[in-house]
Amino acid sequence: MTEKNESFQSLYERDIAILKDYGGIKQKLSLNRSLRRKGYELDEKRPERGTCNLTKLDESLSRTRSTLFELAYCNKFELFVTLTLDPKKYDRNDLKKFKTDLSHWLRNYNQKHKTSLKYLLIPEMHKDNSWHMHGFIMGLPLEHLTENQNGYLDWFAYKEKFGFISIDPIRNREAAAKYMTKYITKDLSKSVTELNANMYYCSQGLNRAVEKKRGTLSANNIPWDFINDYCKVKWFDRFEDATDLFD
Repeated sequence: MTEKNESFQSLYERDIAILKDYGGIKQKLSLNRSLRRKGYELDEKRPERGTCNLTKLDESLSRTRSTLFELAYCNKFELFVTLTLDPKKYDRNDLKKFKTDLSHWLRNYNQKHKTSLKYLLIPEMHKDNSWHMHGFIMGLPLEHLTENQNGYLDWFAYKEKFGFISIDPIRNREAAAKYMTKYITKDLSKSVTELNANMYYCSQGLNRAVEKKRGTLSANNIPWDFINDYCKVKWFDRFEDATDLFD
């Protein structure tokens, strides 16, 4: 075995199961084919942004979808929003300025109105290369919203600053979280990579799933809910049902 292979073997663990608590509502058991050991780094040059091969890209997209679902599910987001720009006010092709100005504006909004508004947003490019964002918001008081002539909710403060907005109450947190992950695609990865941007933006301090157990599984007949080349996933409603599967 070469020195590089020995380094790789010491860096990664194989077939490691992790049990995480998602907000006290569900338990996620994942069996990972290959998992980096905590505190270890591989001593080799990392590839430049945008140069990874398709396998690495698929793995990256899978991780991003998993993280996005975790953030969406573990926080009590109340509103699903689509944020667009008025071309008379903004360059709709400038994602960096859109993200920067929106982040600053939301921070100032919280300070001005004594609110604790938090967000989770995904950029999406139109066919004409203009940008808008889909995502979740929580902490926005209902009295800050008005009903427009079509019977939908409007946030006048956003419209005055940026342009157009669509708002819908979130009625099923799990379904909404799953829906959000569909926006994480190879096309999105390509378009944001070219801009050195991110596939999603979120407030600091959002809740994350809490790891409860890590190790190897004694059971080999688990009816997995999801399987791909990198991991297997099973969801449980009760913590005890999952812990019984470990060695």
